[in-house]
Amino acid sequence: MHRWIRLTMATFLLAGFVWAGPQAPPKKEALLCTLTNQKVEKCCCEPRGEKLYCPLAKKTIDTCCCQPIAKENPKKPQ
Repeated sequence: MHRWIRLTMATFLLAGFVWAGPQAPPKKEALLCTLTNQKVEKCCCEPRGEKLYCPLAKKTIDTCCCQPIAKENPKKPQ
């Protein structure tokens, strides 16, 4: 009986270590301001009334100017 309890406790302890182990931090996807072509870490658009304001371009805009940067696949030489 004691062996069964020890085995169960060891299993739960091991499962706890696996579950709470080191986790990779989420990758930050780089953004590109389409007005200035500058790379930004987070969206630069700020709400101003009913429109948005881009502090990089110093302009009031209708829609967000930040877009994810497309990852380019290098072409293989033929």
